[in-house]
This record gives sequence, C-alpha cells and structure tokens, in this order.
Amino acid sequence: AQVSQPTTSFYMRALPSTCISFASKDGRIIFHQALGGPFMECYYALAMHYVTQSEPAYCGLSTLVMCLNALEVDPLRQWKGVWRWFDESTLETVRDLSEVQVDGITIAEFECMARMNGLTPECRRADSVSKEMFVQDLKRACASQTEIMTISYFRGTLNQTGMGHFSPIGGYNESTNQVLVFDVARFKYSAYWVSADLLWESMLPIDESTGKSRGYCLL
Repeated sequence: AQVSQPTTSFYMRALPSTCISFASKDGRIIFHQALGGPFMECYYALAMHYVTQSEPAYCGLSTLVMCLNALEVDPLRQWKGVWRWFDESTLETVRDLSEVQVDGITIAEFECMARMNGLTPECRRADSVSKEMFVQDLKRACASQTEIMTISYFRGTLNQTGMGHFSPIGGYNESTNQVLVFDVARFKYSAYWVSADLLWESMLPIDESTGKSRGYCLL
C-alpha cells in the first residue's frame, strides 16, 4: 500500500515530565551515577550503533538492526560494496517491507525476525510476567555486554504522543530506578530516562493489532 504524505510537518517533540532527556543536566547526573553501578555494561555497544529509524513505522526493524550490529552478528550477506552490515533493507523479514512501512510489526513478528537474523530471543508479554521479573531481566541485560533488552510499549502511558513503539534499553540506574531508553525515533524524541515502574506499566495496555499486551525481549 502507498503511504500518503501529510501536508503538515514537525521538528521533534518536547519530552513530557515523565521522561528526563539523556542530554539534560539531570539526565547527565543520572548517567554519571549509573556508571558507578553494574547496570551500564550494555550501554557502550548500543551507543556506538545508535540509529534513527528510516521510516515512521520502522521502529521494530531499526531496534533490531541496532541490536544486531551492537552484538556483532555477521549478516552473511552484502550490504554495500564489499561490506556486510545490517540495516532495515538487509534484514530477513516476516512480511514485505512495503507492508511494514504502513503498519510496523508486532512483538511476535519482532521475535521471529530476531531468530531469522541470527539471534536467540526470549520475548515476554507483560501480562505473563511480574514487574519483579521484568526488573530482574532488566538488571541481567543491563549488566551484560552480550545481551540486550528491547521493549515494545505504549507511548501514551509515558504521556508521549503516538501509539505502540519499539526501542532498545541502554542502561539502568538502580538508585533512582530510572531506565535509559534509546528511542530510535530520534526525529521525534531524544534518548531519555524514565521510571522502571512507569516503563513496566507502558507494556501492559492491549495492542489492538494482536489483542494482547506488549512486552520485552532479551536478545
């Protein structure tokens, strides 16, 4: 289907009060505090491969691309010239990219695509696990250099504009209970810190396309 072009345009959005910009004074304080703890090991590789999604509905694809490159997975196929690399166009996908460009992907499709492209994902819907288990998995991933957590969440819970979204998690400050979200829609929102409790709540609303809650994946 052809994606129609809107007649108006926007340059970014201000983050709501629920979120703290990574680059702000408070965001830098939280970051420096977190660096003294054990839950920023995932940050470095992700920061090196932070991407902006190339289409408005590509958040799931871009999140997966970012993680594949951060985890140094060889795509085993050429990207450009002599180089092998992941971007949205080189992913093995469950549906044609023209369809994904219209309505994005679900967490089940994300999990399937992660497997198709060389990862071993563990995906969990929020209504099937406790908040305590989520935090436990969050800590496990953030303390690792070989595992990454991605989230599928409802922006409205964070008082952001938009609906469902995917992004990788870049770290955790245990003392403030703040999670660093590497939002791949950087044309809209910058990377930000948000409460782990609120982030958990943002995965609970039902995804209308599946009739099920959203959730998170460990890659």
